[in-house]
Amino acid sequence: MSGNFLKQVILRLDFQGEIDRSQQVLDDIKRDVSDILPEFETREIISVEMTIDQAQKSTNEKRYKLFLLHNNTTNNSLILEPSAIIFDIKKYNNYDEFKGFVQKVIRNLGERSQSIKVSKTGLRYINQIIIDEGDPFDLAELIKEPLICSLNFIQNRSELSRSVGVMELNKSDYYVKFQYGWFNSEFPNPIAKKEFVLDYDCYSKNEIDISSINGQINILHDEIKNLFEQSTNKENLQYYGR
Repeated sequence: MSGNFLKQVILRLDFQGEIDRSQQVLDDIKRDVSDILPEFETREIISVEMTIDQAQKSTNEKRYKLFLLHNNTTNNSLILEPSAIIFDIKKYNNYDEFKGFVQKVIRNLGERSQSIKVSKTGLRYINQIIIDEGDPFDLAELIKEPLICSLNFIQNRSELSRSVGVMELNKSDYYVKFQYGWFNSEFPNPIAKKEFVLDYDCYSKNEIDISSINGQINILHDEIKNLFEQSTNKENLQYYGR
């Protein structure tokens, strides 16, 4: 089966405190990733928190700047929040290239924030299998039978508009949320296209030093790769998150 079905890769790093987003750090990051993300912009974000008790209702408004580096051609982007970094990749080539991109950003942050801790590491790979022809429910050659056998419950499949399952796993050092099924891009209309989603979302339990982030990402990536291979018939569906 030809075609790259990997639609999006998201890496989110949450930190215990605010990261260094000084002009010097921003300039260094922009320089190091300019070949990948040539555009830069600043956005002002307003966050409103509401508290309600028996006596009164109060709101607390916070404002902060969000720095966005992006590529209008690939739709890849890097978001720098006060205490989080988000890598949002729509055009993904391979894991080594992705990891090299992440290392460039982390290196610039780590040089000035060596003591800062990463409180949560989240890595998500979203695969959308879309085939232009054929029975929308005939996926036995691609997807392992336990993930598609729920269709046997439906007597009239022409009435089905969506069927998505969720599995959540509690590993020793991280969690996994795995969503799979017929997501149906034309919902709420009945399923008419051959489309299937394999969405793997892994996130860590433990805080780590920023210098250890590469090892943590490797662990989550290997877990996603193994789950993909368990989900599919490898001879017919290639893993593109390699």
